Amino acid sequence: MLTIPGKIPIRIHPFFWVLIFLLGWINSEAVQPMFIWAGVILVSVLVHEFGHALTAVAFGQNAQIDLVAMGGLTSRTGPTLKLWQEFVIVLNGPLAGLALYFIANFWLQHVAKDHHPYLAYALVVGVLVNLWWTLLNLIPILPMDGGRLMSILLELIFGLKGVKMALFVSMLLAGALAIFFFYLGNYLVGSILLMFMYESYRNWQGSLIITDSDRDLKLQRLVAEAENDAAHGRVQEGIEKFERVLRETGKGILYNSAAQHLALLYANQGKYSEAIQLLAPLRTKLSADTLNLLQKLFYRTGELKKSIDYGTQVFQLSPDYQIALTNALSFAQLGDVKPTIGWLQASLREGLPNMRDVLRMSEFDKIRHDPQFEEFARQTA
Repeated sequence: MLTIPGKIPIRIHPFFWVLIFLLGWINSEAVQPMFIWAGVILVSVLVHEFGHALTAVAFGQNAQIDLVAMGGLTSRTGPTLKLWQEFVIVLNGPLAGLALYFIANFWLQHVAKDHHPYLAYALVVGVLVNLWWTLLNLIPILPMDGGRLMSILLELIFGLKGVKMALFVSMLLAGALAIFFFYLGNYLVGSILLMFMYESYRNWQGSLIITDSDRDLKLQRLVAEAENDAAHGRVQEGIEKFERVLRETGKGILYNSAAQHLALLYANQGKYSEAIQLLAPLRTKLSADTLNLLQKLFYRTGELKKSIDYGTQVFQLSPDYQIALTNALSFAQLGDVKPTIGWLQASLREGLPNMRDVLRMSEFDKIRHDPQFEEFARQTA
């Protein structure tokens, strides 16, 4: 990887060279024109990315340019900017490309048309690359600049709903254009658009649970502080902060995270019912570990059928002998022999180390003298 240090560092990854020379060969099928194409693309991408990067630096941020397999990427660090500033940063990339187009076109028409043929050819390529790439890049599909500009504008107008709208529009438009390019026989562009469509869909799905409170930096810091308190033994302080997050959010990602952390703290204090009240409404949004906790909570409160329900669900996601054993204990206390034996066998397959000791547990007394259970006990003795 080539690194060029400076106020705005530039890193050129090896696959970028492969990309630009491949594009050069596809468009020329000759060695010398291929190098001209590659040089023009390199300069054009750098000019575009410097349009983003220099604007970001002017707004007080730090910027770095990476030239990667799919083109250019400007990463930024520093203070959070206002939406209008983000809009200007994104817009100045395409504007820089358009400026390069006008410069190349003017030079071609008034200066270089009677000069060296290679220079004239480079200017022709520069006109084509910077005009058409800029226009394509302004199509409102994420993650292209047009999609980002659309997202910022809709966010300015509608807030968080605007971001979700932009992702949905991007998904539909990318899908429609992918079908169009496949129809034209341009499978490369169609495949890239399908990839953009999938990414927009995935991000749109993830955005559906995001709320305005999830973007509140103070609440984000409060969750981080509560997690730190709990990790360092300041349990009551952590509980109070998590409870505050729940009150101030009501739903969303921060709410779900705080609820799961708080439920674990409640469970450790023996407040099983309080923990269940937090987690049960979030069933479809819980991690496998939290579903496992919910299974244990229902078991400890004697709600055996619900314990089995959650245990079965989490075992499918993350098989573990403890989960299977809890289901076996629940079925045994309900007097149901066949599923008890089935879950005991599942716990053995997942590595249960002490089956003899397990079978002596009083939870199996209700079915202990059942012939099927006795036979299983003899076989595993």
